[in-house]
Amino acid sequence: MQRRHFLHTLGAIGAVGALGAGGAQVRAAQPVKGAAEVDDSALAGTSGGTLSAWRGATPTFALEGLDGKTHALSEYRGRVVILNFWATWCAPCREEIPAMGAVVRQYRQRGLSLLAVNYKEPLATVKPFVDKLPIDGTVLLDPDGAVYKRYGSLGLPATYLVDRAGNARFWRMGELDWRDVGLHGHIEALLTQTGSTTA
Repeated sequence: MQRRHFLHTLGAIGAVGALGAGGAQVRAAQPVKGAAEVDDSALAGTSGGTLSAWRGATPTFALEGLDGKTHALSEYRGRVVILNFWATWCAPCREEIPAMGAVVRQYRQRGLSLLAVNYKEPLATVKPFVDKLPIDGTVLLDPDGAVYKRYGSLGLPATYLVDRAGNARFWRMGELDWRDVGLHGHIEALLTQTGSTTA
């Protein structure tokens, strides 16, 4: 199966051949509008370049959700979190929503959650979109893109796996193949951990 990797760059649309996370070839598409190291050598599976290890501190944040309540990353301690940055205008973001939701449902009872952080769009845009294409997790609004910027992303979608202790462990810039064996191996390994890892 051929994997498609998309990169929404901050500048003008670039040429094919730019290097993404882990040195993978990515295809430029729409431009974006507008701690301590953790040893992951014992984790199960091999991502085959799908994911890169995250190094350093994990930015904390609290954002308003579609429900009008503020949700903080720290509230999810004890669970493994898929942190996904997306936008309604981002085609690969839209395409991966159903497959990402299937993974969340598969592992939810074992402690997996999804925080889907929308990049710089108003509630009036995001809510009708989610009503038509439900996202199987908590949808948050990052109205000025400040949280997105703190995670050092350069394109959409951007996905991070956060362990039970609240530490980002892996990340990917670009669309993920949510059926990837390595991706599932990393999720399984993080779910198995007790949450004693410290930042």
